[in-house]
Order: sequence, then C-alpha cells, then structure tokens
Amino acid sequence: MADVSPIIPTPPTSHYALSLFLDALVAVFSFIRSIHWSLRLSQLFSLLALPFRLILYPVRFILSIFLTLFAPAIYVASFCMSGVHAVTSFLASLEPLYTFFCAAAGVGIFAGIVLAISSSLITSRLGMQDDDASTDRPGSKQSYLQDSESRRNSDSTDIDWQWLDSPSHRRRPAAGLLSQTIHEEDDDSEY
Repeated sequence: MADVSPIIPTPPTSHYALSLFLDALVAVFSFIRSIHWSLRLSQLFSLLALPFRLILYPVRFILSIFLTLFAPAIYVASFCMSGVHAVTSFLASLEPLYTFFCAAAGVGIFAGIVLAISSSLITSRLGMQDDDASTDRPGSKQSYLQDSESRRNSDSTDIDWQWLDSPSHRRRPAAGLLSQTIHEEDDDSEY
C-alpha cells in the first residue's frame, strides 16, 4: 500500500490558534456592526424619557397659562430690555473711539513728562533757574500765620474783615520754560 497523505494539510499549531482567534474577533465585530445602533439607542432613550414626558405635559399646560397671564408684563419688559440693548450696542460700537482717546491720552501724558524733564534739564544747564535766596518774600505763609495769630490774640471780639478782602497772595512763578507759558487766571467776581 502506498503512503496516503491527508487531504487537508495540518498547519502549524501557533499560526492556527492565532487565525482562529482573529476569525472569532472578526465575527463578533461584524455582528456588532450589523446591529442598527441608531434605532436601538433611540428606543432606549425614548423608554428612559417616558417618565419625564409624562411629567412635562401638566407643566406645559401650567406654563402656557402663566405665559398668557403675564404676556403684557413680558412685552413691557422686553421693550425696556430692547432699549437697554440699543444703548449698550451703541456704546460697544464706539470702541474705536475709546481706543483712540486712550491712545491720545497716553501720548499726551508721555509728551508732558518728556517736556517737563527736558524743560528742567535745559533750564538747569543754561542757568535759567531763579535763586532760592531771592524767593524769600515777606508775605510768606509762616509770617501770615504769625500775623493772624497775633491779631486774634489782641482783639478776639472784633472781627477783622480786611484780610478777607485782601487780594490773593502772589504765587511763586513757575520755574524753567514753563514760566514762559501764558496761563489764564480765574476771575473771582460773580458777573
């Protein structure tokens, strides 16, 4: 008799076990993929939402009654809110103007600081500052306080109205280049 070989060859055992495992995984995933998940999930959610829908029917009815009763107040409130919304949207539309004014203020502050520093440097380097010894004037604040105190002690019953009508004290002139700037003085008269 001749040697008879089997019709189905036997594969190696390690590759055969891996192939069987992968075939089982493919079969499981193909079954999972064949299920209509959207239909099943929608049925599950409708079943879970049934108690909430039963509760919402009376709530909707009560809410519609309240909306009907309070409709005038709701319309008035919405009208007022539309006015507030119009004002806020107008102010929000002015944002570029705010940005411009903030930038202009920043530039003005920076320019003022640079001008003050450069003015003080120029006047100190060129010797244009006033001497401190010549700024002592007889009408200083200390002498004024001493005079008013002596007047108060001398005659406490008589009111001396002359100091109220006296012209305002002279201000110390501004030092440096700022002294050359023309300043407008306030008028103390009523008319």
